[in-house]
Amino acid sequence: MPAARGSSLQAEVTLGVNAQDLALLSSLGDDLKFVLITSAASVVAADELSVTVTPSRHQKCERCWHYRDDVGANPAHPGLCGRCDSNLFGDGETRRVA
Repeated sequence: MPAARGSSLQAEVTLGVNAQDLALLSSLGDDLKFVLITSAASVVAADELSVTVTPSRHQKCERCWHYRDDVGANPAHPGLCGRCDSNLFGDGETRRVA
């Protein structure tokens, strides 16, 4: 099988983990994507460790390069995601962990 190509930010990752790891990783909330350097990340309960990686179907933000469903939501800044729009022209984002 050929090696995958592309950026980690093109990925949406789902981790399947045991109960103990689920509690730990869930505590990161939405910041898990920053820890994994992906555009989206989630964690689910599983008997065995599993990692599912899919390419994002969303557009890429011109500033942060994250693939998000809110790119272009503000017509005044069509190339930006909501997070970057807020960071540049609003109150900015609040991160809890990462």
